[in-house]
This record gives sequence, structure tokens and C-alpha cells, in this order.
Amino acid sequence: MKETKRERTQKEIVDAAKTIIHDKGHEAITVRNLADLTGYSHTNLYYYFRDLGALLWTLRLDMINDMIAELTTNTSSHEDIFDDILNKFNSYIDYFFSHPNVFRFFYFYPFIQPDGDDSYQNLDQKFNGIWQTSFVRLIQEGIVSTENLEIVAKTIIYAMQGMIMLSFSSGGSSTKKEIKNELERLIKYLFRI
Repeated sequence: MKETKRERTQKEIVDAAKTIIHDKGHEAITVRNLADLTGYSHTNLYYYFRDLGALLWTLRLDMINDMIAELTTNTSSHEDIFDDILNKFNSYIDYFFSHPNVFRFFYFYPFIQPDGDDSYQNLDQKFNGIWQTSFVRLIQEGIVSTENLEIVAKTIIYAMQGMIMLSFSSGGSSTKKEIKNELERLIKYLFRI
């Protein structure tokens, strides 16, 4: 299906916002900065997006798709289940250490989901599918019971998210390598390796 002019222009605006986030962070996204970067007038931007919040919501969804594409390209399955899990989580850590402003945008900006928009839930399911294939193997190989899988998965995911969050917070000093080492220790502990 051919893109309409409106869709092309919206994409240009989203791409400009993406550039601003990567270069300067989400705090630098203003209508003025977007107008300067795209060449569209302030009022013209509002023709394509109801307000800045609507643009940032669309931008978030687009950037989650970018992240999913990169993570699924960079991760491959390993025969050893623990290497497989570590590889997937390490790719996630690598992604955000390569794009710290994206992490801050995802987790520090207060998004407001538009009424009736279930796009995020669909993306979240797709994103969670990256991990679920490895976690299902834990059940299949008798390492974790079905009843305990959710708590094991959440423990790993929340610990990793927390370590990245602390590293990116003001004064955070954890390195990517330290986070990966701690994650490996946690996984070895949980699975009694």
C-alpha cells in the first residue's frame, strides 16, 4: 500500500524527533526544535499530531519497533539454555548502553496512552516474545516449573532493568560489564549453576 502525503510527513516528524532523542534526549523535544529540524511551521506540526504528547506516544511505539527489530537481528538461539538467556538479556543491555537517551525516554518520560489505542499492548506482547522462547525452554527441560516461571522471569527482568536504571541515574557508576556480570551471577544463582 502506498504511503499518503500525511503518512510521509508524520514519518518525517517522528524521524526528526528520534534524531533529537538520540542526540540530546527527550527533554530537547520541543515544537520549536522539531520545526527547526523538519522545516515545517509550528502550526503545521499540529496538523499532523494533535499535540506534543500524541507525537511522543507515536514516537515511543516507533522506537519500540526499532528496538525489537535490532534485538531480534542481534540475538540467535544457543544450544545451551543459559547461554541463550544470557545472550538475549546481554543484547538488551548492549542496546540501551548504545542508546542511553532511548532508555531515559522509555522509562523517565510520563506517557499518556490515547483512549482506545492498544498498539502498546500489541508491541509489548511482541517484545516479551523475545524472552519467552528461552523461558519456555526452562520448563521443557525441567529447570523451572510452570508455576514458578513468571516469578523467575520477573526477577531477572526487574533486576536487569533496575541495574540499568541505577547506572543511568544521576551519579550512577555501574558499567555495562558490571551489569552483565551481575546478571550472570543472578541467573546462575536462580538456576543453581
